[in-house]
Amino acid sequence: MNRAATARPATARRLRTTTRFLLALLGVLALAWGAAAWFFSTLVAQPAWRRPDPAAHAQAIETLRQSAGGTTFSVRTTDGLTLRGLHLPASADNDRFVVMLHGYGGNLREYETQHRFWHALGFDVFLYDQRGSGASDGDFLSAGLHESTDLGAVVAEARRRMPAGARAGVYGRSGGAATAVMYAGQGGSADFLVVDCAFSSFPDQLLDRLQAEHGYLPRPLHGPMLATTLQLVQWRFGVDLAQAEPRRHVAGIRAPVLFVTTAGDDYIRPAMTTALHDAATAPKRLRIFAHGGHGAGLQAQPEAYREEVLRFLHELAAID
Repeated sequence: MNRAATARPATARRLRTTTRFLLALLGVLALAWGAAAWFFSTLVAQPAWRRPDPAAHAQAIETLRQSAGGTTFSVRTTDGLTLRGLHLPASADNDRFVVMLHGYGGNLREYETQHRFWHALGFDVFLYDQRGSGASDGDFLSAGLHESTDLGAVVAEARRRMPAGARAGVYGRSGGAATAVMYAGQGGSADFLVVDCAFSSFPDQLLDRLQAEHGYLPRPLHGPMLATTLQLVQWRFGVDLAQAEPRRHVAGIRAPVLFVTTAGDDYIRPAMTTALHDAATAPKRLRIFAHGGHGAGLQAQPEAYREEVLRFLHELAAID
């Protein structure tokens, strides 16, 4: 047998070995990619690790209710979930109220003390745990897609509890602010909105977080990982987070709106708030506070924040 004939089987064996190795490597990479996307899809839509202990949460809510002289309420969403919250009155027979929306994956206890800001301005306050948060029903979050519809049910309940003709405001921070924009931009009822550090696009926000918090993933892979994550969220939870873009709805807002953020917000960039303001067609105002991090304008500069809100209420919302 000549050398060429002898070499051919050896070459074929090496080729088969190399092919099997490459296929195995591709399989491992595919599994790693899928596992990473599964982790991110859970982190995005089902951050159960952020839900508080039920007993401790219930006790904190009861303490807040008693200290503020409030009452509990609950509403049913269009898809059958129960949302639970508190009505904290500023005074008897008040003629104005504000619904406060907590951030993405948070709960109403974000406003345990900050509700006093609106009380001091003469507003009854309605706080509630959004779906998938705190004491409310729900297994996942939807970046405002379902939450904006839920907000309509809460505003309706607030109006039922308030005197006829009461002026209604919506205050949202972070993810709650994005929900407020999507609610009002799709015909939701409100006499004014205060939108504090909202994202303008949830996919863009996720991409920014991938780049900022997961630098171990090579930058060219961030876009494909985001796309895979969003597809997994849609498959697992039936919600298309690619549609969670307040910038698509902001032009539909008819009520006066105050956009607020801080120059130092490195979580939801100030440019997102600026973009929402620029696209809004309703009476509007933009204030970028010099100090404070994400959603911290009120804590960092309470007097300046109060003056800005009062000016907005008087000049644009016509509320004295």
